[in-house]
Amino acid sequence: MAGLSNFTSVFSVNTDTRVAKRNRRPLSCSTCRAKKLKCDRQQPCASCVKKGEASICDYSSVASKKDQRPRHAVSQDAAAGRLQRLEDMVNGLMHAAPMSTFVVTPPDSSSSPQVNTPEYSGVSAGGHLSQQGSQVNYIGGTHWASILESIHDIRSIMDSDLNDAPSEPALKSDPLFGQERLVTIEQILATLPERHIVDSLVATYFKETFLSLMFVHSGKFQREYEAFWKDPSSTSFCWLSILFSIMFMAAKLAVARGLASVSDPCNTKRAGALRMAAKCLVTGQYLKAQPYSIEALLFHFHCIYALHADPEIQPWPILTMATRLAQKMGYHRDPRHLSAKLTPFESEMRRRAWHYIEVFDITMSAQQGIPAMINEDECDCQFPVNLLDEDFDESTTVMPPPRSHTTHIPMLFFTCKVVAVRHLRPIIRHALSSRRYDLEETDRLHEALERSHQSIPPSLRIRPIAETSFVDQDYLIMQRFMLELQYLKGLCILHRPFMAYKKDDPAFDKSRGICVNSALRQLDLQNDYYESLQPEGRLYTSRWMFTNVTLHEQFSAAMIVCLDLSESKSQSPESKARKLEALQKSRHVWSSKKPAYRDAIRASHVLGVMITKLTAQDTRSPPAAETGQLLMPEYCPCAPLENILNHPESSPAVQQVTAPTEDLMDIGSLESILDNPDMLNWNDIDTYLIDYSGGLNYAEQLPFDMPDITF
Repeated sequence: MAGLSNFTSVFSVNTDTRVAKRNRRPLSCSTCRAKKLKCDRQQPCASCVKKGEASICDYSSVASKKDQRPRHAVSQDAAAGRLQRLEDMVNGLMHAAPMSTFVVTPPDSSSSPQVNTPEYSGVSAGGHLSQQGSQVNYIGGTHWASILESIHDIRSIMDSDLNDAPSEPALKSDPLFGQERLVTIEQILATLPERHIVDSLVATYFKETFLSLMFVHSGKFQREYEAFWKDPSSTSFCWLSILFSIMFMAAKLAVARGLASVSDPCNTKRAGALRMAAKCLVTGQYLKAQPYSIEALLFHFHCIYALHADPEIQPWPILTMATRLAQKMGYHRDPRHLSAKLTPFESEMRRRAWHYIEVFDITMSAQQGIPAMINEDECDCQFPVNLLDEDFDESTTVMPPPRSHTTHIPMLFFTCKVVAVRHLRPIIRHALSSRRYDLEETDRLHEALERSHQSIPPSLRIRPIAETSFVDQDYLIMQRFMLELQYLKGLCILHRPFMAYKKDDPAFDKSRGICVNSALRQLDLQNDYYESLQPEGRLYTSRWMFTNVTLHEQFSAAMIVCLDLSESKSQSPESKARKLEALQKSRHVWSSKKPAYRDAIRASHVLGVMITKLTAQDTRSPPAAETGQLLMPEYCPCAPLENILNHPESSPAVQQVTAPTEDLMDIGSLESILDNPDMLNWNDIDTYLIDYSGGLNYAEQLPFDMPDITF
């Protein structure tokens, strides 16, 4: 064995004695050498000429050493030449393609509502998802990167260059939340209550069917929740934003049910969860299309829009940002049409999130009186499957069949809501159109809305609360109310332009009748459900569900009835009494709200003025615009307002309600509508009803402290 020592260095690399090879001049051009083709050594060579690459045929003087030049220095030149060649090919194909390759798929009226898009022979209309690190971006057909998708070698060059690009610095100034100090995991852990309190809040949220949002899977969230407590540093900040939003919603529910007090110090600490949710969004760089950024933004929007006591803190910028960011990440395209390999679970959760956006995009569009951001022609996302969370999870390879519509589950209401708002979108577009209203188009939209309403499953159809089964859950009763209200709102928006249009033409009497009857039905439902929220009512324990979200619809309905009473001179005394009674009951509903609820107080003021004018009652004090006082007439059964304004010294006959002068000026302008119905503009009324912030700044109005609950 001793003789082996003579051979120990025979196969070792010795840099001192290594013989360097000659750096010979290559005999083939760069293209032929890369593709291992025979080159005739001409300039340009025959092979490059044949392939149309004469412009990039070059010969190196010496062979380049490895890593001697900057990476992709030659490849970028080659990419430029190939892009030019691609452009020439596309132009040639464009002129040579026969017209018969264009095939339009006719819509199938028997199928469920879907977007029908043109199909091209051999060409996919779908985009693809591009992922750089944790960022996911959708690249559509007009994006420059979609051209590179078809050329593998150029795409690889560009991807490597993008990976080498330096990342942007962390954002501290945000377009939604302003200047925010970034937070650390340590600060988040210091902010969180004890583990058992957080456990209780999260459990409260997921147990409440009416409160929980469908685009966060309960099973997956619980697994991620356990992982967070084991290793907090590995958790996404956007996921933490969802956690804080859930804590806020659960704390709000606890106050509503009387399980916690607003002044409770522990509850006050939990109330700051919404502020921390915003900080986590900014720290997590949600604008860079990070995982959970869409879901976290939607949770934040829901907390502000649906749960806060005053919806006038401008929630629409958050929804606008979430909508655009979702489109940037391809949520509007069905995963089947994307090149990315998304699992069935990921695809289903993306569909749920997108349809939540679609519902509130149309809802807020109707309230603001502006066109919706989403156009159905640009979306092909399918409806979510009617399943419970326990029916599928991350390991699901094939989605199970949907559950029957005869069995009510939370997802059934969500799907019906999506169908309802999709029929509302063309109605809003029709109402906001600059063209003169078309009666035939109105009838067509009305028939489509009726078909949608008739397709609602039996378990979700409206019925009087007195006839509701004892075993029906309270959230199911509220879901029926919301779907019916959505239908009635669509009828009012569709037909109300004809209320003051050609009043002597009987051709429009049908539309006017539909509009007034729908408005009366809304007021009747409002009163019916309000009575059920009283201490002896069916829904008293769930009265927190009946929030101020429906204020706009109810107030619009009251305005329609007021206009009808002022315009129709030939109404019977019974009809007038019926409508006045509905208005008085509606005002009583809003008068019973708490004094901190400015929308309810304002609605009560306006309805009081309208009823006073319609009944020709004289007030018994100086004009309100001069004194800042609004006098409620004695005839009104809801005249006593001590309960909402704490004025026990007021006279039972005539109650004085202090109101800002500018409020009464606006009321006066609304009152003038009854005198000049021909000048009626429903878009202006919508703006008045919803855009009444008085210059309030959104950043100043965020509900970072726990507000009281409005019943």
